[in-house]
Amino acid sequence: MDRYLVISSDGHVGLPPERYRTYLESQYHAAFDEAIEREIRMREEHEKRFLIDDFNTKWRARVGDGLEGAWDGTIRNRVLDQDGVAAEVLFPDGITERNAPPFGADIGLKPFGTRPELQWAGARAHNRWLAEFCIEDPARRIGLAVIPALYDLDETLKEIRWAHEHGLKGVFFPSITDGYDMYNHTKYYPVWDLLQQTKMPLHFHSGGAPAYDTTQPGWIGTYLCEFAFWMTRPLWSMTFGGVFEEYPQLKVLFTEAGGEFWFPWVMQLMDIRASAKHTSGKLGDYNANMTMKPSDYFARNVWVGCSALPDEETTESYYQIGIDRILWGTDYPHPEGTWPSTLEKMVLSLGGLPEADIQKMLGGNALDVYDVDHDALAEIAARIGPAKSHFYKQAAE
Repeated sequence: MDRYLVISSDGHVGLPPERYRTYLESQYHAAFDEAIEREIRMREEHEKRFLIDDFNTKWRARVGDGLEGAWDGTIRNRVLDQDGVAAEVLFPDGITERNAPPFGADIGLKPFGTRPELQWAGARAHNRWLAEFCIEDPARRIGLAVIPALYDLDETLKEIRWAHEHGLKGVFFPSITDGYDMYNHTKYYPVWDLLQQTKMPLHFHSGGAPAYDTTQPGWIGTYLCEFAFWMTRPLWSMTFGGVFEEYPQLKVLFTEAGGEFWFPWVMQLMDIRASAKHTSGKLGDYNANMTMKPSDYFARNVWVGCSALPDEETTESYYQIGIDRILWGTDYPHPEGTWPSTLEKMVLSLGGLPEADIQKMLGGNALDVYDVDHDALAEIAARIGPAKSHFYKQAAE
């Protein structure tokens, strides 16, 4: 085939906030009605404090109804076709398009500032809508169930089973665990066992962070320096906690962390801390159940969703992470993503690399991670995928 198969590892979906009411269990309607206007207002205020209000206003004016692809399947497929994307992994949204699930069941999935019961209700509402959205085009939509996993293990297991039975392909967990047990705790073993049995990958996504005082200067820069740390904290808790030793077939993905510079350093750090150095020997973790180096577990169990890989020369980092660990992502419909200039961004980031390596990062690795219809996606890619010749021309330049 003279075109690449592209599976975006990072897409965001969600209804306009008032439309989630239809998918909420009736006992939560009163709480939803009371909270909806306040939540909309708070998101608008947060957007202004994030210093993106003016930027987003201009962005929305420029891209038109393409933003409605967050919930409109016809528009979304049109955008995917224009971008050359055959399929995409679907996370919930945050503040960017004001279409996050209710009660804090959004991309931050923070375990504070919300009632666990209500966050669960919002998550279930999103999951039930998402299952309908994905069944409209099951070949192209790889839906992730939102799972507020910290509060109730029985509810967590129940929702994972529901998601699997209703065609969702993976789960999205909170990365912030403050006030609750981290993922090295053995109580989560039934969860890892179920995910391994159902072959549903576990996902963490940037967005969760401590509760910053957004009225004070410097919080944005602080967040931008810290968000990758908070998102990947589950990586070292699960690695040193022996989760990957106990569950060798568990698949875990970390999406939108600036992976091209962050993860080589993280792997090196974990390997150093796992070794018995003179200066750290007294801190040996004698409870850890590890028979391999952390980087070896990473190479077997972990993938990185690299949203909008940078334009500069960073190809060495791809190989440090491992070409078979990287999944390209467009981050549609967010303005920091590649849309509507996806082909240009692809070529700038990957042009000149070996064809086999480009295909792995654009879609081949995703085929290894997700339970998808390979033949159906190949047919779509043959029709709308980016021509390989674009990347050859970049190499010639």
